[in-house]
Amino acid sequence: MREVFEETKIAGLTLKNRVFRSATHEGMGNEDGTPADELMSLYLKLAKGEVGTIITGLTAAQQSGRGSRNMRLFDSDEYIRHYTEINHKLQELDTPLILQLAHSGGLIDKEIKGLEPLGPSKKKHVLFSTLARELSDTEIKEIVTNFALAAERAKLAGFSGIQLHAAHGYLLSEFLSPGANRRTDRWGGNTDKRFRILQEIIEQSRQRVGDFPILTKFNAYDSQKNGMSLDEACRIAELFQQAGIDAIEVSCGTFDDGFNSVRVPQIPVEGLLHLLPQIRDMSKVKKAAVKMAGSTIVKKHEPLYNYNVDAAAQIKQHVDIPVIAVGGIRRLADIEEIISEEKADYVAMSRPFIIQPDLVNKFKHDDQQQAKCINCGYCLLGVSERQLKCYYGRVPKG
Repeated sequence: MREVFEETKIAGLTLKNRVFRSATHEGMGNEDGTPADELMSLYLKLAKGEVGTIITGLTAAQQSGRGSRNMRLFDSDEYIRHYTEINHKLQELDTPLILQLAHSGGLIDKEIKGLEPLGPSKKKHVLFSTLARELSDTEIKEIVTNFALAAERAKLAGFSGIQLHAAHGYLLSEFLSPGANRRTDRWGGNTDKRFRILQEIIEQSRQRVGDFPILTKFNAYDSQKNGMSLDEACRIAELFQQAGIDAIEVSCGTFDDGFNSVRVPQIPVEGLLHLLPQIRDMSKVKKAAVKMAGSTIVKKHEPLYNYNVDAAAQIKQHVDIPVIAVGGIRRLADIEEIISEEKADYVAMSRPFIIQPDLVNKFKHDDQQQAKCINCGYCLLGVSERQLKCYYGRVPKG
């Protein structure tokens, strides 16, 4: 029987257990896109806490894909030197660090001057109050090349692999979505055409990095009109395998879905009012309206726990490559069941590691059976402007 804490391999990469720290936007990027000093400290805590593999927060493959001021950038060789020491220290602790590469697409902070919301098709993004412009064929080809170049830099910087972020309504996710991608050229239409941008990114990356591990994260479903369905996701998973992806992480939802990708027991209205700049900076009248009706305007989704496990299990029936399940996984017993019953090959968690970077160590030594995370969602809101931290359901003073 498969065990949670056994050593495994993905594409020749040795993992000391089956638990991933899922990509989590740390808000630890400087104005110039370099990593803040605190990032190394965070990763070292996770590694010493016995997490099997760390996937970094989303990092932009090019300047136009940087969605916030505190998001990191990797569009130049100048960034390589900023990560070599981090990777060296994590290798000493036998903890792979995988760089998540992304393009924010239409999810752009409108306060960042010079950046334009972009997408496969024209689209209004409700939360960000942005209107994405449709990309040209030439721009799409440039994005493909920039992802491949960033993959090459990741290998040179000592990362253990990369993960292509194709979930949650970011650019690559929208290319996959029938509702978001309404193109009629070679980049849209049927499933194969909507997958083309990922196909070409993977092909060009392989030409540059060889058998360097390439993973992806994508949605099994969302709540958008004509959005991603599980049947479509199963077909896309097959295409990922055919394209040469080494492992897939199964997630769900978009920012316009409300609290779907990150689920909460109740809508964190106070957090929205004080931590999310799009709402915090509204007029008093609008803020009062949000306070009165926020819990009905912003969507809450259920179930709260293990909500992508069934989708991961179904996708796993369509591929031979490793499948990673993420989303509301909090209990050791659930992790053991997911792994032993082969619903997924690995599990990934995000929010539990914010409050407890040593959680895997506690699980391993039977010191704790469930994460302390209360799923309040404040961390997701606060990181838009601040460095990642656990608020434990409380609005910070000041």
